[in-house]
Amino acid sequence: MKKHILIILSLFTFHFSLFTSLSAQSHWVDSVMNTLSLEERIAQLMVVRVPLDMDDSQAADFSKTMSGYKVGGVCFFVGTAERQAAMTQRFQKDAKVPLLVCIDGEWGLGMRLKDMYSFPRNAVFGQLDHYADSIVYRMGEEIGRQCRMMGIHINFAPVVDINSNPKNPVIGTRSFGIDRERVSQLGIMYTLGQQSQGVMAVAKHFPGHGDTDKDSHLELPVINHSREYIDTIDTYPFKRLIKAGVGGVMVAHLQVNAYDKQRPSSLSPVIVTDLLKKKLGFDGLVITDGIDMKGVTNTYGGGQAELAAIRAGNDIILLPPDVPQSIKTISEAAQNDKELREQIDYHCRRVLEAKYKLVLPYIKDKIVVPGDDRRAACDEIVAELNLHLDRRIDSVVNNAIAAKAMPGCQIVVLHKGRKILDRTYGHLTYDKGADTVTRQTLYDLASVTKVCATTLAVMKLVDIGKLKIDDRLSKYLPYLKGTDKEHITIKQAMSHCARLKAFDSYWQKASDYDGILQLVVATPLLKKEGMVYSDLGFMLLSDVVRHVSGKPLDRFVEEHFYHPMGLIHTVFNPIAMLGPMHSLHMIAPTEIDSLRGLIRGTVHDPNAFAMGGVSGHAGLFSNGEEVAELMQMLLDGGVYKGHRFLKQKTVETFTSRHYAKHNNRRALGFDKQLFNPSGNAQVCKEASQASFGHTGFTGTMVWVDPEYDLVYVFLSNRVHPTATPNLLARMNVRTDIQTILYQYLKNNF
Repeated sequence: MKKHILIILSLFTFHFSLFTSLSAQSHWVDSVMNTLSLEERIAQLMVVRVPLDMDDSQAADFSKTMSGYKVGGVCFFVGTAERQAAMTQRFQKDAKVPLLVCIDGEWGLGMRLKDMYSFPRNAVFGQLDHYADSIVYRMGEEIGRQCRMMGIHINFAPVVDINSNPKNPVIGTRSFGIDRERVSQLGIMYTLGQQSQGVMAVAKHFPGHGDTDKDSHLELPVINHSREYIDTIDTYPFKRLIKAGVGGVMVAHLQVNAYDKQRPSSLSPVIVTDLLKKKLGFDGLVITDGIDMKGVTNTYGGGQAELAAIRAGNDIILLPPDVPQSIKTISEAAQNDKELREQIDYHCRRVLEAKYKLVLPYIKDKIVVPGDDRRAACDEIVAELNLHLDRRIDSVVNNAIAAKAMPGCQIVVLHKGRKILDRTYGHLTYDKGADTVTRQTLYDLASVTKVCATTLAVMKLVDIGKLKIDDRLSKYLPYLKGTDKEHITIKQAMSHCARLKAFDSYWQKASDYDGILQLVVATPLLKKEGMVYSDLGFMLLSDVVRHVSGKPLDRFVEEHFYHPMGLIHTVFNPIAMLGPMHSLHMIAPTEIDSLRGLIRGTVHDPNAFAMGGVSGHAGLFSNGEEVAELMQMLLDGGVYKGHRFLKQKTVETFTSRHYAKHNNRRALGFDKQLFNPSGNAQVCKEASQASFGHTGFTGTMVWVDPEYDLVYVFLSNRVHPTATPNLLARMNVRTDIQTILYQYLKNNF
């Protein structure tokens, strides 16, 4: 009996509390309604676009004008977080009725604010198993949290259109995919996560924008599906989200012939009222897509679209292009139309009720720009997502190790300066009990030395005016004068079009630096013009660095790049530089040579070894992380951690082709994408023409793609225990991984 009394009392308390809350809400809404004229009630239904690039004076004028009309809210589309925070504070301070602050941040505030975080696009989540549900919830929760900090009350997300048309120009990766169940489930997770932070989610674009081949920003797309198809497929995710409690639904600008052949869906009472509200039972805020989009403005003008939107049953008119004209048109129509006036009052009350729930509880909260702690939280969420990326790459790498294409490897990937992948695999050798690869493992970079040492050194000397790329090598190497190499320029040598022989076994005839160079000079030039990839030019270029700077190549790059960048493991001759204990545990061995035995800690290339371990074509050792930092510096135009190491113009000069007219794809020192990319090349076919990088004989690769803001580093010792056969290349391991990365970025960013 006592238990039943307690239950009854608790239910009474709950209902009384709910009644009290609703009573307070009604009182506030009534009090505001009583202060509003017809024109101001109309204005409350409008969320206006915040103009771009306003200075303080213009922002003040905009705020006063909008507060004068008593518009219902504002929507931000571009800028910085600090600037938006300042304008939001001003707008709310000036507003006579609290504003609904909105943003279109489907993948986070970074979609609109250039200094904020961007999560991956929805498409990638739709490809994952059900473990992605919790990740999407956490993403929605974090986006909601950051919106709340910034004083944002409504985020126009998630997109729950089913991406059923591959030619769709406007949805694409914004959709969770083509499976209605996964789209629905992930949309629910996003919604619940965001709304847990008191920020309204908005399902869009009703009744479904997925199967269109036109962009409603530019024209009115036509949907010719039957009602049965629309009800079964397109509207299915909306039904699920409505049942889950989504706060808002955005209605698209579509001509849905099965329902209304006369009007866009956003302006159709059949679609907004009959289908969405009555049939699907939606009782939240109904919001039009942007009224300033040409899908509407091509046909409707002078406030007629805004008037039709109200008649159709929308609560919020988003982005009216002419606020005063819209108010005038609607108010004039309402003068002798009691039903329209009642509709305006009804929608105004619903907007005010939303403000009571979304705005009033937080109106006194200080607006705070999300800081490093929130970025770290986002990184943690994405790191969990990246496990899927890791799994795909794991498969490629583990297959290669099983096939003995390499004992192990390091992979480091940076995107927009942020590490999205840092993985180590396998062991240093195939021996039982061999050391595992770690992030500190050093690899012989082989020909990657050409870009991580020699090219950097030449760039620096050009940067400081000590060299010009059109200078002849003989200007700095007097021993070339009178030889067939007297007229070779730096640009030709670095582009591999100097008619130099590819390589030779000079180590069999000479055993020191100068002796090897004498043999290089004595080697006749090739008779045929054209590109021939050659070590010889880079041997000579390292000597140019020595003659011009007065320092050997290793000391020059150490002083000008590695040491000031804090790269303590990027060295020539690592045993001598770092000590034998370091090499024993941290240097990946290369080949077991018939003369030298197991090569470990000394350069694999025999010519570079004979030259003392320091040459322009080979000899550098490093790990994935430090090589990635060097490449990021180049991607950032010569800047690293705020310090400029090279001029941007110099970086652009060296990473550009200079002999493209001669069918030479190479830049200065750097390799480039093929002119006609194929699936069996030194770089994956997805890499852009702006990309640059290099590969190395020992199983290494670096590649930078400015178009994708991407750095890719792959290091291995595939030559252990023998250099042949080259299974790493035959299996396309490096390029297959690269393809996975491009697919990931295209789906996410």
